[in-house]
Amino acid sequence: MLSLVAAFAFFSIIGPSERMSLSLSKPGPPKLRRVALVIETSRNYGRGILRGIARYAHVHGQWSFFTVERELHSGIPDWLRRWKGDGIIARIENPAMAKQLLKCGCPVVDVLGQARLSSVPAFDTDHLAVARWAADFFLQAGFRHFAFCGYRGLPFSDKRGAAFADCLSGSGKTVREISLAPARKPVRHIQATEELGIAAERNIARWLQEQPRPLAVFACNDICAQQVLNACREHRIRVPEEVAVMGVDNDDVLCSLCDPPLTSIEPDTERLGYESAALLDAMMSGERRGKATIHIPPARLVERTSTDMIAIEDDITVQALRFIRSRVGEGIAVKDVLRHVGRSRTDLEQRFRFWLHTTVRAEILRRRLDRVCHLLQETGLGLEEIARKSGFATAAHLCRLFRKSHRQTPTEYRFACKLRQ
Repeated sequence: MLSLVAAFAFFSIIGPSERMSLSLSKPGPPKLRRVALVIETSRNYGRGILRGIARYAHVHGQWSFFTVERELHSGIPDWLRRWKGDGIIARIENPAMAKQLLKCGCPVVDVLGQARLSSVPAFDTDHLAVARWAADFFLQAGFRHFAFCGYRGLPFSDKRGAAFADCLSGSGKTVREISLAPARKPVRHIQATEELGIAAERNIARWLQEQPRPLAVFACNDICAQQVLNACREHRIRVPEEVAVMGVDNDDVLCSLCDPPLTSIEPDTERLGYESAALLDAMMSGERRGKATIHIPPARLVERTSTDMIAIEDDITVQALRFIRSRVGEGIAVKDVLRHVGRSRTDLEQRFRFWLHTTVRAEILRRRLDRVCHLLQETGLGLEEIARKSGFATAAHLCRLFRKSHRQTPTEYRFACKLRQ
């Protein structure tokens, strides 16, 4: 009752202009944004971007989305030519498409990142980081022969192939390359080029049979990797014993259709979508932003059977690695590995440095942390149980080493994984 009296007295002593000022200062409801999404729903990559955009809008504002089911390279939909709204997020294929979108008179953000547009800010997956993950994985597995398979002329494929070669050149390695895009035909859009790759099965099998083995093959995406695996199976090239294959995109359906199941690097498409939505939101509020392409690093590498190979020509080192891999959850130490292979520590450490450029202890820790990541992603187990299943004495010890390695806590890592699912 006293509060009502005080309020009445307050409004009695202020004038009409002050009352109007107070009324106008009240925050109103957030403005409803009308946002068009020209992003494919037919691929895992595009759907991940859409999930990230939706997550941003649910947290930060009221957005009405305008979109339809579509494939990549479907062009500008007819309805968009008459549409009036506040912003557009699109997979822009060329400057002509950008020019048409800008005619809508609202801010535009590109999430393809291949057209090098001076008038539109863009996001793209960090191809150098993707290639570095692939190179590091194969080097740690002991491979000495490497190949890249892609579609020459498609920008994302060319970038990944060049980055893969650069990463390995720093270790004194060379990369053999084969393209599934016919050399004498003009490069069209990605889907048409991928379809042409189906007819290249015999050529790629013949090429693979001429290469030294065991061979580590990094493919530009999962579809290209599947075509490599098909050629291997049809022409009796053993995977992963003779040829190990890795793709990019981690399309779980496509990876499971491969025989054997495909190891793949997963781009962080949800983060890409989330950050593109944040940028568009700022632009719709009148902020001026730079036009440089923003590169988003990949989320994770999902290891499956297609790369389950230790390509080291040293039986003692292979025995040690297989022992570490099979017993990593049991709290093994360096002394257990030495006992298993029957060698001195000096001898085994020299072998690890020569073949793997690491130490026995570091390899044990790397495998333990990989297991922690898997359990955080795939289970709801608590940290004490994860520590026990990963060979750590305590959850506190696990957390300290995990944070040092991944620059985030296990809880933060698990939360980020859930957001991507």
